[in-house]
Amino acid sequence: MMYIWHAFKHKYNLLFLGAGLIAGLFFSWSLPLFYPVLFAAETVILIGAATNKRFQRAVGALEGREAEKDEIRRLRNAIYGSSSALKSKMSPAEELIRQIKQNTRQNSKASVQSGEAMLTGLDELESNFIHLLNGYCRLDDMQKVAGSGHEAELAKLKGDLAALAPDAPAETKDALQRRIELVEKRAAMVKEAEANKKKFLAQIEMVEETLRYLRDQSVQVFEPEVISKQVTAVSEKMQTTRETMLEIEKMSAGADFTLQQTRIR
Repeated sequence: MMYIWHAFKHKYNLLFLGAGLIAGLFFSWSLPLFYPVLFAAETVILIGAATNKRFQRAVGALEGREAEKDEIRRLRNAIYGSSSALKSKMSPAEELIRQIKQNTRQNSKASVQSGEAMLTGLDELESNFIHLLNGYCRLDDMQKVAGSGHEAELAKLKGDLAALAPDAPAETKDALQRRIELVEKRAAMVKEAEANKKKFLAQIEMVEETLRYLRDQSVQVFEPEVISKQVTAVSEKMQTTRETMLEIEKMSAGADFTLQQTRIR
C-alpha cells in the first residue's frame, strides 16, 4: 500500500489523472466508457509503478530520508529539553549552519547541482552534530539523576553488612548485598558516562570549529568543492559511530532500571 500511495501522489500521475478528469467533462457524454477506461488505466499505472523495483528503491530512500528528518527533530527537541548546560551549543551551531547556507547560495560561483551537493553534505554534518550533542546531553542527564557520593554510600552499606549479627535474617543480608551490587553498578555507569562525555565533547568542539571555518570561507566567492572537502574530512574523522549510539541507548536504558532498583530500600 505504501508504494501505491507514493505512486498515486506522484506529480506525473496527478497530472495524468487531473487531465483525464477534466477531459472527461467534455468527452464522457459521447464516450460512455471514458471514465471506466480512465480508471482502468490509472489502476494499471499504479500497479505497474508500485511493483517496479527501481520505484520501490526510490520510495525506500525517500522514506528513509523522512524518517531521518523525524529522528533529527526528535533529537533536537530532546536537546532543548535536557538539563545539560551543553545544550546551549545548539542554537549557535544552527545559526552558523544558516549563515553558511545563505552565503553559499549568494556567493557560490559553481553550478546549482554542485551547490546543492555541498548543502546536502552540510545537512549530514548538522545531523552528526545533533547526534553527538544529544549523546552528551543524555549522559549528562543520567549522571545528574544518578548523583554522586557513591563511595560513601558503598562504605556505609558495607559497614551495615559487616555489623549484622550472626543470627540476622538471611533476607536482610541478601537485601544489603543486592543494594551494594546496584550502587556499584551505578557508580560504574557514572564513571563510564564521564569517559564517553569527553569523547563526545572533543568531537562536538571539532564540528564547531569546522562550522566557524566554513562560515568564514562562505563569506567570499568560493567553489563549493572547498566546503565539500572540509565536510567530508570532518565526517571521516568522527570516531563515534552508530554502534556507539546504540551502546549509549542500552546504557541509558540500563541506567533507568538500575536507578529504580537502588531506590528500593
